[in-house]
Amino acid sequence: MIRARHALWMLCAALAACAAPEVQWEKSGASPTRVSEDLQQCRVQARLSPQPHTGPLGPRTGGSPGMERIEDRDAFDAQRVQKCMQDKGYTAKR
Repeated sequence: MIRARHALWMLCAALAACAAPEVQWEKSGASPTRVSEDLQQCRVQARLSPQPHTGPLGPRTGGSPGMERIEDRDAFDAQRVQKCMQDKGYTAKR
């Protein structure tokens, strides 16, 4: 039962991530392969970096605490990826 619930939350998070528009990165002289490699490297670094503690666990908006933690982590990762790509000289293009 717990595994099924966890799998459901992960599916929801994955679907939400797919629904969000993907940021396109550009850098003068960078090939599409180079952009993809740098982006993957930034994603891995973001995922492996420690997440700041955001306060007591529990629902803030009446939602599921687990889902809110996933959303917080996704937002944190997105910020870290953006900073990493900018540090590598890329600019975001929407």
